[in-house]
Amino acid sequence: MRLLNMRIALYARRSTDEHQMASVEVQLQEAQRYVLANGGTVAPQHVFIDDAVSRAEFKKRPGLISLLNAANAGQFDAVIVRDDSRLGGDTFRSGLVIQDLLETGTRLFYYYKNEEVTLDGAVDKFMIAARSFAAELEREKTSQRTHEHLLTKARRGFVVGGRVYGYDNAEVLDGEQRVRVEYKINEEQAQIVRELFKRYAEGEGLRSIVKDLNARRVPPPRAGKRGTGSWATSAVWSMLRRERYRGILVWNTREKTYKGGTKVRIARDPSEWIRTEVPQLRIVDDELWFAVQARAQTQEHRETRRGAGRPARHLLSGLARCGQCGGPMTVTNGKRSYETVKVYGCAYSRDRGKAVCTNTLRRPMDDINDAVARWISQTVLSEELLLDVIHHVRTLLAERTTKTTTELPRMEKEATRLRTEIDRLVTALATIDQKPEAVIRAIAERQEELSALEARLRGAKAAPEAIQLELRRMEAEARQRLDELKGTLTRKPEQAREVISMLFDGPIKLTPIETPEGKRFWVEGSANLWALFAAGCLKSASPAGFEPA
Repeated sequence: MRLLNMRIALYARRSTDEHQMASVEVQLQEAQRYVLANGGTVAPQHVFIDDAVSRAEFKKRPGLISLLNAANAGQFDAVIVRDDSRLGGDTFRSGLVIQDLLETGTRLFYYYKNEEVTLDGAVDKFMIAARSFAAELEREKTSQRTHEHLLTKARRGFVVGGRVYGYDNAEVLDGEQRVRVEYKINEEQAQIVRELFKRYAEGEGLRSIVKDLNARRVPPPRAGKRGTGSWATSAVWSMLRRERYRGILVWNTREKTYKGGTKVRIARDPSEWIRTEVPQLRIVDDELWFAVQARAQTQEHRETRRGAGRPARHLLSGLARCGQCGGPMTVTNGKRSYETVKVYGCAYSRDRGKAVCTNTLRRPMDDINDAVARWISQTVLSEELLLDVIHHVRTLLAERTTKTTTELPRMEKEATRLRTEIDRLVTALATIDQKPEAVIRAIAERQEELSALEARLRGAKAAPEAIQLELRRMEAEARQRLDELKGTLTRKPEQAREVISMLFDGPIKLTPIETPEGKRFWVEGSANLWALFAAGCLKSASPAGFEPA
């Protein structure tokens, strides 16, 4: 049996942009049958899945990434997949995934073709590239057919996906079958759209408009999982620039493509845009529309001069969140006695109003930055904590080494048995004139099992010395890294931001609390020291707090 005594992992993937013969469940069931038929076993922790992920996606594939990490850690001996299309559909990247997997010493089998994948020569590599090319070509054709279908609907003014505030998506049926989906004005929402255009054209600011809408509890546009259930200045700004409200549908402004192994959207040339006049969908007249655009262009010019969209310059910008509403903390001007200073405050409270967040506390930026940097340097980047982490690693590796050592006698006994059986079969083969296919196949199968077992034995015997050497190297490198990081925290905010973004597992929360000196921010976050030195995930600090002066 070709998988006998091997630790097996399964990988399954289902796409969103293709009609697949096998769902994730069917792939796993068939892979299990293949493993059982070939004498292997699968542990539940070695089943990796990517559901609703395109074959061209490689960065945002948690199942595949976990599989490769586990293979690199030697957690299993072989991977079973339906076929090459499950691993990917990119001519170059699919081959690199296979190469990375095989170079860990893990074997790869396609159950649908009953085939083992190897990279023993140029022919093997060419066949993998050819199959990946075919998968990528099919993906491109599917994408082209989909785009052509949407193009036809856009030119006729029909819905091509998504929802737009001010309109309902109305199904047009032929009996019980849906023929198409059309836009229909939602009069209640259309009144809000007209109000936004009118107020902005009359000179009212976006922040003032948004605060009023939130105070009145006007339902905002739906934003799915990203939404906070409140109006935002960015949402209103986008609505004010949308030509659909004056009866013109604009489609094909952006293109979905793949770069760097993940899906991205890039702007199309304006000559490729599809503009369709649909007067029945007009919500605002041209006079009001152009009045709004004239003011918006002036505002855009001011934002450009102020450097809107530039990278964050402050230590916690983009990293800190409000402990009450979860909104971002922003840096604005404030007062300390008679002095104007930079302060941290909740952006949602400032921009969306107290109806969204009542956290109006603002504290000097420098005080909070100093408290955070001081706590990280003294508590997280400490010699004691580093030694605790290294000790924990030593314990884990010692347990793994002990387990491997206890398996050595069984593995050596199994290797001796296989060698004996191979010798007997070779002797039997030499005594007969004809060469029975069954005997030859039995020799090949046992030799295959013996080769894999001997590789595991060599690794197990060499592991203790290699682990001790690696631990000594890692500890020396970690000590040097600690000194570098402590120095970085006192330098430019951009460099310190990189340290903090690596160090904390999630956002840093600033929550207002009452103290004898008045209101202060309680700052908390969960740190992960090991992330600075290796690819592990050992928690080195639980939530901690500071009280800025």
